[in-house]
Amino acid sequence: MYVRFASDKGLLLDFRLTDRARLAADDRISYGGLALFFGAMLFMFAYNLVLFLQLREAAYFWLCCMIPGVLLWMADREGLLTTLLWEIWPDPWRGNMIGGALAMVGVIMFPVGFLRLRVYTPWLARVHLSLAVSVVVNFGIIDHWNPYIGSMLSHVTILLAGVISLLAGALALRWQPRTAAFYLLAWAPLLVAIILLALTNYNYAISPPQSSARILIYGALLLMLLLLSLAEANRINDLRQQAERARTILARNEEHLTELVDARTRELATERDRAETANRAKTRFLANMSHELRTPLNAMLGYANLLQRASSLGSEERTHCGVIGRSGLHLLHLIDELLEVAEIEHGRLRLLIGDVALAPMLSDLAETTRQQAAAKGLMFEEHVAPDLPQTIRTDGQRLRQVLQNLLDNAVKYTAVGQVRLSAAIDHSSPDATGSVLHFAVTDTGCGIPAEEHERLFTPFEQYHPDQQGKGLGLAICRELSTLLGGVLTLESSPGYGSTFSFRMPLQPVSTPVGDTSYPASQAVVSGYTGPIRRVLVIDDNEANRLVLRDLLQSLGFVVDIAEDATTALVCAHLQPPDLVIADLRMPGICGYAATWQIREALGLPQLPAIATSATPLPEPEDTQSLGFYDFLIKPIEMDRLCEVVARCLELEWAFETPRQTNKADATPVNPVSPRLPEPIRLHPELTGQHVLLAEDDEISQVFESKYLRALGLQVTVAANGKEVLEALQVTPFDVVLMDLQMPEGDGYETTRIIRQQWCESPIIIALTAHALPQERAKCLAVGMNDYLAKPFDLEQLQDMLLKWVRRKNPTRK
Repeated sequence: MYVRFASDKGLLLDFRLTDRARLAADDRISYGGLALFFGAMLFMFAYNLVLFLQLREAAYFWLCCMIPGVLLWMADREGLLTTLLWEIWPDPWRGNMIGGALAMVGVIMFPVGFLRLRVYTPWLARVHLSLAVSVVVNFGIIDHWNPYIGSMLSHVTILLAGVISLLAGALALRWQPRTAAFYLLAWAPLLVAIILLALTNYNYAISPPQSSARILIYGALLLMLLLLSLAEANRINDLRQQAERARTILARNEEHLTELVDARTRELATERDRAETANRAKTRFLANMSHELRTPLNAMLGYANLLQRASSLGSEERTHCGVIGRSGLHLLHLIDELLEVAEIEHGRLRLLIGDVALAPMLSDLAETTRQQAAAKGLMFEEHVAPDLPQTIRTDGQRLRQVLQNLLDNAVKYTAVGQVRLSAAIDHSSPDATGSVLHFAVTDTGCGIPAEEHERLFTPFEQYHPDQQGKGLGLAICRELSTLLGGVLTLESSPGYGSTFSFRMPLQPVSTPVGDTSYPASQAVVSGYTGPIRRVLVIDDNEANRLVLRDLLQSLGFVVDIAEDATTALVCAHLQPPDLVIADLRMPGICGYAATWQIREALGLPQLPAIATSATPLPEPEDTQSLGFYDFLIKPIEMDRLCEVVARCLELEWAFETPRQTNKADATPVNPVSPRLPEPIRLHPELTGQHVLLAEDDEISQVFESKYLRALGLQVTVAANGKEVLEALQVTPFDVVLMDLQMPEGDGYETTRIIRQQWCESPIIIALTAHALPQERAKCLAVGMNDYLAKPFDLEQLQDMLLKWVRRKNPTRK
């Protein structure tokens, strides 16, 4: 037999001659090995496919591409695609081409996910992606166009993929040494197989026979895929262990954080308890201080009212009594505001809802404001819509408080022009509950910038810090407007005045309520019609007993007084009363128990009784629950006393027209200094000295001027810093008594100007209600000579003036 092979390449063919029996035996061995190989490959494919579907890991996806590619490539090389699948396998599709492309793409892209090249070496990840694209282009396009060039490019790409894969594994040793070692170990047999395959195709008698190379390639591929699968499984296990460690650390951190949060929560709870304790202590303090302050105020206001009613007083003395009464009421208003702020902070402010006659309330507010405006030379306008209901359901006291405060502020902060009150129903409001009652207070004052609007509603804040006031009124008004179900807004800009608008839901009442009060603004109660009534007053405080006795006696009642429950029982047995007025807070037996003892002793369970106290009741309903007809808070106002007594005893009052009072009686007031002392000895050094009194408060102007004139001084009054400077330009003054808080230039700025512009400037003594040491230092720093804190008496003023007049004029001593 003669066989000849011719080729332009160096080939070493494995050519053997054999018989049929041996060929069949060799085929059985060969096909058995292929079956084992393909079975192992399919098992690895199924294993990695399941893991990919569970974990969604990119490395498993590329393994699942690599294994079928290898299977197709090997099946084509072994002739299985054309022999076993010849009826269904398309002729143009070469398994060698498709399988090789799929396998090479998997081999190239596997390390991108396995070694996390995108994270650590992005440039190398891009190289791998470029090689994968070139493989697809080569096998899909170039190989069909020119198989020879496609074959050459395929071998070059395979060699580059091997080099790049080794480089990626070597670089990955820096950040993933164990994983990279597995990867390089898996690549070692495949690289040997790739090199042998290349040498076999282009054999120059230095490579083993094709049969041996084929077995080596198959084994290397199987080993490589097995090692890569194990490496990926090992990496996943490492990731799981890291995740477990992270979860363990996280659990420890969460436990530690929970401990910290619990500790902090305990600390906050402790701080909260301390704050609540402090708030309760503050509330108790305010309540006790209110009680202590109201007790002397009760006597002061009561006797001031009695003195005003006395016919023996002259007009000047009556004016002085009016000043005392109004100043006491102002102090009472301040106490009430401080208590209301505390109640608002604790959420304990409650409304007393009832039927309110709207027209009389607005008329009374308008009349009061008209008098205040007239005293300042302002015009006042009232615009009330004709369709307003006669009676609405709300808390009349709180509604009146809001409107009164807005009107007072409008008059206070308006220098020229007018103040206007309007009330109407806003039918166009989108409020779902129905119509809205709209109140508006407009003034022509200086106006307020938009950025200052919200600050005005903050407690203790004022837009005009040089004006007197506490900064509580608007803050309380906003809270009360919210409690009433409405909203309080401000529209204002500098130079255009201000408009405060209060909108609240309208709840009209079909049946008007009667007016149980008496017309205090038109007449004074002089007595009552009907038989003489006896009233028993029970109070442990002597001043309160006496003032209430005198007030009731001035109304025509027969009054018995008792300092405790035992004395009250004796008085009740001797002369059964028609009405009991009992103080709730008394040592021993309280007013509540004393009242019930009297009712039981007299057999009169329905005996009218009125409770009094300097501390407000927690809830308005507590009056009835304690068995009293009504409640009077100290200091007791004459108007309120008449209203409550008339309701309890069903009385009709008799009125008389009051005397005309001085215009100063209608002037709005602020807290003033104490009583006038006894006359003191005059000093010649002060006689004839000219004093400029800089004081913006009218009441303080009156009595401080009297003080100065009582000392033999000539007095000129200036209401603000501008008037002080104008007066100094006209008249040389010896002494300037400078109030620190004044409009149009406070005391500090006015003093600086005086010291700069007048060579022989006068003695300047500061007058202020601030008694802190830093205030004195501040006064001296701007050039004032001394500091006198309000309130002061006549002796203190005389000593201060003598000290500085003697220093300035030692020869006059």
